[in-house]
Amino acid sequence: MSETVLVAGASGMLGRQVVAALQRRGSKVRALTRAADTLARAGAKVDEVVVGDARVGAQASAAVQGVTAVISCLGASVQPRLGLGWRGFFAVDTRANTALIEAAEAAKVRRFVYVSTLSRAGMEGLAYVRAHEQVAARLRAGALAGTVLRPTGFFSALGALVELARGGALPQIGDGSARSNPIDDGDLAALCVQALDEPPGEREVGGPEVLSRRELGALAFAAIGEPPRWRTVPPGAVRTIGALLRPFHPRLGQLLPFYAAVNTTELIAPQVGRRRIGEYFRELAGR
Repeated sequence: MSETVLVAGASGMLGRQVVAALQRRGSKVRALTRAADTLARAGAKVDEVVVGDARVGAQASAAVQGVTAVISCLGASVQPRLGLGWRGFFAVDTRANTALIEAAEAAKVRRFVYVSTLSRAGMEGLAYVRAHEQVAARLRAGALAGTVLRPTGFFSALGALVELARGGALPQIGDGSARSNPIDDGDLAALCVQALDEPPGEREVGGPEVLSRRELGALAFAAIGEPPRWRTVPPGAVRTIGALLRPFHPRLGQLLPFYAAVNTTELIAPQVGRRRIGEYFRELAGR
């Protein structure tokens, strides 16, 4: 198959899986990264590396020249800890992906696949959701054949539960009854690549198991062979901490209210993945 696909966010957990899925397909893979050594440390082996910042229009334009398609899983970290960047989701996700869309339009790229987020009524005012929706709206309004995938959540974003379980009681935001079906990064990557051959549009996707937040935490404890322990955290307290952090650390300030929402809202999408999260947690625990 004669195609070159640009993967934006190739050094991330999902991006690495997208690279591997494209290589299995026989595609030539170009990675856009701000630092080549980051990509090397992540172990992502690609055909071409373009070093640049997608937020800069000229650098986004250079990255898309000559590619057949773009798959973007680029964005600020969704891990709720320091040291992973302070810029918020409008400054990173919205700005970078909008620049990539505009560059891809100018270069007449055939397809653009964007990994967004799933939300429900009551979440539309959250900064994290609005930042992603602005990108989806720009893709819909433009000239590209675009696909927006809306996962319920990635396994890799939930992997921190295993380390938190090792440290003692897991924080439980709310009563733990809200259900979701997060999807494995590899399963989601396969859907990203599959979208290159499907009609453009938007699709909600989730994994094979619908589990409550409490059940997800219990699986993390089971992976390390410990009984579950919980520390209840009121959602309002999480939102308040986010509001206090927002002027000083926009990423965490925007992320924490989103965490409060996803932990107290049913987020269930069509079950299209295969891998189960208990297996993923056991794999992490064994490393």
